[in-house]
Amino acid sequence: MMNKKLTLIIAIETLLIVALFWVLIFYGKDEYEAYQAKLKEEIESPSHVANIQGISVVTLSPEIQKNSGISTVKINAATFKGDQKSAGNVVAIDSLIEAKSKYLSLLSEASIARAANEQNMKQYQRLKALNEDDKNVSDRAVQEALASADADQAKINAAELQLKNLQTTTKLQWGDELAKLVFSDKLAPHLQNLLNRKNVLIQVSLPVNASTPKVSSGINITPLNEAAKAVRAIYISPASQADASNYGKTFYYSAPAEQLRIGMRVSVETPSAGNANNGAVIPSKAAVWYAGKPWAYFKQGKDQFVRKPISTEIEVNDGWFNQGMNTDSEVVVSGAQLLLSEEFKYQIKNENED
Repeated sequence: MMNKKLTLIIAIETLLIVALFWVLIFYGKDEYEAYQAKLKEEIESPSHVANIQGISVVTLSPEIQKNSGISTVKINAATFKGDQKSAGNVVAIDSLIEAKSKYLSLLSEASIARAANEQNMKQYQRLKALNEDDKNVSDRAVQEALASADADQAKINAAELQLKNLQTTTKLQWGDELAKLVFSDKLAPHLQNLLNRKNVLIQVSLPVNASTPKVSSGINITPLNEAAKAVRAIYISPASQADASNYGKTFYYSAPAEQLRIGMRVSVETPSAGNANNGAVIPSKAAVWYAGKPWAYFKQGKDQFVRKPISTEIEVNDGWFNQGMNTDSEVVVSGAQLLLSEEFKYQIKNENED
């Protein structure tokens, strides 16, 4: 009998021990996983990227550079003369069309207010004369007539102020020449055709050393990735905004809309004037593409690398001709993708911490 009771007690104790074991595993699982994650973060390799004055700088020791296969070459000074290739894009002029509509509306409001003001002033003068002639009309009638005239004048003042503000903002955004689309009735054909949608507005980036085009001069443009003939575009004015690539000087042109659509990119060929252009050749191996644009990594000192935009518009042997480059610079020709990956990891880490 005692043996049976002892056996039962041992069995119960065994079950309790097993149950307690699984309870500990169940409740300790989350803490264990959290500990492992924390440990992983603690042993994670440090970031090689730092933000210095708004610029991402990748720092890699010479040993890491060697082990990662990162190599650089000094860029070669070069000169270029001939038809220079640049780029442009078709921009929307919806805000100009809206400004034109608002301008006409404000002119109408001001005209109606002036006509009403003229009539009410005449009525006021008539009632005032009658009031002064033995009170043939009441003082109240005179006051109401004057109030109506003053209200009309207030409408005139408000419309004129809005017109002035509209002129200022339009000229700031588009420049004086394109502002004529809104405020002038006498327009050159290439400007008038912008309003009636027969032409489109092209923002063109010309080389840094390009002079301002002559009035009504033209260039040939061709839609990118299209089997289309070149289109003649007429110069309008300097552009008020830079190109997204920050390459060269920007100008506005008007071109027939038949082959062109809003947002379309175009290539531009302009004859080189004067002497050959000085610059440097960026090797084709140095290019790394990010956000649809070409970049290259330039070495600073022994262990720092900075990504800078480059132009691929002028293709030469083994690379692209670029102006404004320091010919003492070293550019990465092997391992640029690795440097870009380091930048990505840094950006993702910062976003997660935010």
